[in-house]
Amino acid sequence: MTSSTGTFPAPRGVPATSIHERQLDPSLVRLQRAAAASHQRGQLVEAIRTGIAILVAVAGIIVTLTGYGRPAMSIVGAVWFLVSAFLLKRVAGATAQQGALLQEMFDTALFYLPWRPTVAGDPVPEPDVSQLARELRPGSAKDQRITEGWYDSTEGVHHPYDVLIAQEQNLGWDARLRRRYASVILTAVIIWSGLGFAAGLVVADATLVSTLLSFFIPSLAAYQVALEIWAGQQRIAAERQRLLGTVTTELRRAQPGPVSDSEWHRVREVARDVQDGILRSRLDAIRVPEWFYKHYRNRDELDFADTAEGHRERLAA
Repeated sequence: MTSSTGTFPAPRGVPATSIHERQLDPSLVRLQRAAAASHQRGQLVEAIRTGIAILVAVAGIIVTLTGYGRPAMSIVGAVWFLVSAFLLKRVAGATAQQGALLQEMFDTALFYLPWRPTVAGDPVPEPDVSQLARELRPGSAKDQRITEGWYDSTEGVHHPYDVLIAQEQNLGWDARLRRRYASVILTAVIIWSGLGFAAGLVVADATLVSTLLSFFIPSLAAYQVALEIWAGQQRIAAERQRLLGTVTTELRRAQPGPVSDSEWHRVREVARDVQDGILRSRLDAIRVPEWFYKHYRNRDELDFADTAEGHRERLAA
């Protein structure tokens, strides 16, 4: 495995090593570590945006209840909204782009797919890859997941159907996770809004205008982040579900055994187009928190491992 941009010949027939083995190639592990480190940077930015927004919002409800410092709290809320919505959002977008390109470098090399500069632009420079890979602490939870491997066995499956099995696993898992998180965010917004009205209009016996100024203006940044997350998760989940439909259709019509030249080229082009869609969704700077992913990881891993093994058993030579 000598290229990080997929510029080497794709295999005909069953690859010498299957995807679940190739993903542990040292050069690909290095790319995964760099992508994970870049993703951690993005998660830190999002944690700062979300954490401070929540603190300001909580301060707003305290001010609503006590009645002290309402004008100052309104100014603080408005200022943080501007910082979060414009400055930090731009930083989050830049880190998302870098992480998406690193993951694309990994996937194209792993799947023997060509790099498409018209879609992805230039790969991340090698010095940056090395620097990022060193940032991930050896033996950390993220590093252990990388060395365990993401994709399940495709042993015995002809290329490019092995790629479709891995892509289906990626798309299905991510779409499910994002729909769940969007539902959690929407529920939290509804509950928080109810608390705000209850605190202002019922408990503090404040006017509607006073409640809006002391509670909802300080909560502007939190609402903006929540709306951004909810809309983004829904958007990405819908796109991944659409791509999942394409992949699943191809796998259902696939037959075991050798693949004809015309079918090989056609299915490989489908896989490359699907990969373009995956990259587009990764460029969207909307993430799922690590704690949420961990909470559902084990049960989701079993579900999609079973699906992948079902395809493998049917299509293996």
